[in-house]
This record gives sequence, C-alpha cells and structure tokens, in this order.
Amino acid sequence: MVLATHVDTDTILAAADELAEMIRRSDECRSYWSARDKMERNPRAQRLFDELKKKTNGLWTLRDRLGESHEKYLRMKQEIDDLWERLYEIPVALQYKAAQDELNALVQEVVEVILANLHGTLPVERGPRMCGSGGCSGGCGGSCHASAGA
Repeated sequence: MVLATHVDTDTILAAADELAEMIRRSDECRSYWSARDKMERNPRAQRLFDELKKKTNGLWTLRDRLGESHEKYLRMKQEIDDLWERLYEIPVALQYKAAQDELNALVQEVVEVILANLHGTLPVERGPRMCGSGGCSGGCGGSCHASAGA
C-alpha cells in the first residue's frame, strides 16, 4: 500500500512531541504529580516505597539467576507482598499508586491506539514492555512500583 501524501520524519516527531505535551497537561498527569507530592511528604510511605523498589529489583535478579521456584525468590516475593500490605495501610500511598496506574494506563492506551492503527499496514510488533494495560498489575516486568517519574 502506497500513501499518497509524504510526511517527513521531523513532522512525525513534532506530532509525537505535541502528543507528549498533551499527556503532560492531562488530568491523569496532574493527579499523578499531586499524589506524588503527597507521597514525598510522608516519610513512612517514602521509606516503604524505597525498600519496595530495592527488593523488586532484587527479585528480578533472583528470578533471572535462580528461577521462580527457588526458595530465595519465593522468600523475597513474600517480603515484597508484605511491603505492599503495609503500604496499602497508608492513604497517600494508595492515592499515589492509583494515580500512577491511571497515568501508565493512559500512556499505554495511546501506544495501543497507534499500534492498532498501524496494524495491517506495517509489520509492527508488541515490545516486551507492552504486554498489558500498563501499570503494576500487567506482569510485564516493567518498573512501575515507586518509579521516579512519568
């Protein structure tokens, strides 16, 4: 299929920049930054998130080295689950996670719409981090728990 109108790379990238700016001005982004600000002012929640981030990175290393059925992996996974339970007791942590999940979902949906519109005309494939609706529960292995920014 040949397109009748030529669009150069610079025009495409400018449109991508405009789309990124629209996301930055979205309600989801505004909610994320507000929730993040509240999180950063809660030392207990921040400490738990920092610990969670370290343990999650360690979990991936253990999974890659030892496998998901190894005792060390399972013990670390339980520690992470316990950290999440403690975090869920803190309202600002729940707000932060919800806002982060909503922003991740918006970005993921934009990517999915682009891929869906290209499907059938271009051989695009889903990448390793594009396996779900975004956010932490997608199971892609993406680092979303306590990530620093969006």
